[in-house]
Formats: sequence, structure tokens, C-alpha cells
Amino acid sequence: MHIFDAHSDIWMRSIEERRQGNGDYFMETHFPKLEKGKISGSIFVVYTKTDEEIDCVRYFWREIGGVMEEIRYLKEKKAPICFVKNKKDIEKAKKEGHFFALMGIEGLRGIEGNVEQIYTLYELGFRHASLTWNEENHLAAGAAIEDNSKGVTPTGEKLIKLMDKLGMILDVSHLNEKSFWDVMEIWKKPIIASHSNSKSLLYHRRNITDEQAKAIARSGGVIGVNACGEFLHKDKPSINSFLDHMEHFINIAGLEAVGIGFDFCDFLSSSSLGADEDINDNVTGLRNITYGSAVLEGLKSRGYSEEDIEKIAHGNFLRVINEIIE
Repeated sequence: MHIFDAHSDIWMRSIEERRQGNGDYFMETHFPKLEKGKISGSIFVVYTKTDEEIDCVRYFWREIGGVMEEIRYLKEKKAPICFVKNKKDIEKAKKEGHFFALMGIEGLRGIEGNVEQIYTLYELGFRHASLTWNEENHLAAGAAIEDNSKGVTPTGEKLIKLMDKLGMILDVSHLNEKSFWDVMEIWKKPIIASHSNSKSLLYHRRNITDEQAKAIARSGGVIGVNACGEFLHKDKPSINSFLDHMEHFINIAGLEAVGIGFDFCDFLSSSSLGADEDINDNVTGLRNITYGSAVLEGLKSRGYSEEDIEKIAHGNFLRVINEIIE
């Protein structure tokens, strides 16, 4: 059995290494880790730095260019990876036994108010996006914005409708509550929170409430449980606390609304982090992507059937992805 990881920042270190002359870093370092962790597919995201001193637009498009060069190189080397754009591509990758990556954007600050640039991203192969990281931008308010009078802007609403028209996946993981509920009013397809945990188990601005989880389930969407220790447990994050968040969502939202979005930080480097971020691997039993299969064993030990584990491991997210990107 294999895992679909709904959130991976895997490109960040690879792009940096390539710019330093190490073009084979992805296949030599990252890919073996994915295989060891039993990861068969993932949403690979491009992240936009939001620090005030950064030219976010320039940074964003530079990273997009870096990713496109990585993809070109991997295709040239005939790497066993399929970059998927539709359901047919996913089925082909699975049939051939190849890893498949769906390209995504973690925060659209880099397009500012130029919503037509979503067409460019779509043509480049991107099929997923979140409106914000934790910041407030031209589109919506992120998780760091506690003022709940601030939500999705008129420009953000226009972008959401364009994403719907194109057949892109909308991700709510980094939104504040007002923006989340605004999205739920506008978006009529299944919604995903690709890497979010339960605020009932740990109060953190990045975690979601039970009501939000239930709303995602009602939409037909999925929540990817996050392996970042900061979002799992105040003192002693572990694979058990990861499974606790997973079971909490299963109990309140239903098993078909739960998946995996690891968000592992070992794909990052210190130079690629934002001002309030830190690399850590402090989750006992789930320190990085190579431990991924331990989640499957953990679910089995808690009494879940193979059929249910398959839904959590990959089936639920693939159901939603196949419905939206067609």
C-alpha cells in the first residue's frame, strides 16, 4: 500500500541545489526518500516568500522558472515521475507504476491583483493553489490575520471563480476563519485543506475548528493531516499525536474526509525559510518522509481495516482530485 502526500515543499532545496550546480539532487536525495516512505504521489508546491523585505512577485516567478527547469531536466533524464494535469495522466502513471506529481502553488501573493496570471500558471501545468500563505494579500487574509473582518477580497472572489472555470483545486489550509467561510460561500466543488490539524486537540492559528472540518466534509472534500510538530502537540509531538488528529477528524467529519498532507520540513533549507519559520524534525516516530509508511502501520494497530486505510492513504484525495481536474 502506498501514500498520496497532499502537501510537499520538495522543490525548494532542489532548486537551490541546482543553482549551485547540483542538478541531480532531486533524484539522488529526495526521490529515494519518497520511495522509502512509500509515497506514490504528491502535490508538489511552489511557495512564495512573504517577508516585507522580499520582492514577492520577483521571487515567485523566479521559483516558477526554477521548477520548470527541474521538470524539464527530469523529463530529459527519463526519471520515473509523471507530472499530471488530468485524470487520464494519473491513471497512466498508476498503470505504469510511476510516481506522479500534481503541481501546486502555496500562496498566490506573487500574482498580486493580476488574476489573469492564473491562466499562465494553468498553461504551465499547475492545477492547485491556495490564496495565501499566512499573510494578508490582494486576494484574502491568511492564518496570521486575527482580525476576522478581513476575508476574501473582490479580487480574490474573481480568482476563485476563474479557478473553478479552469478546473483547479482550491486549498484552504492557510486561510483565517473569515476567509475560509467566504470561500465556502463562493466555491461549490469539493474543497481541500491539504495540510491542517485539529484546533480542538491543539489551539494554533494554523489548525482548523471542528465546524470547519465538518464543512469541508459536507463539500465532499478532504483534510490532509500535517506532520509538523508545532501543529500536533504542545510538548511532545509524535506519530501518536499525528494519529490522534487523524482520528479526531474521522470521528467528527467521517473517514472519507481524511487524508495525509505531511508538510515535512526536511525538504527545506535555512535560506528558503520565512522570518517566523524553523526547520525541525522533532516528531517522534515521524521525523521525515522516510517514516511515512509508519502511519499505515499506526492505523492498522488502531483497528482500521485495509479498505479504510487505503481511503485515508490515497483514495480520498484522489477521489477529489479526479473529480475536479478531470
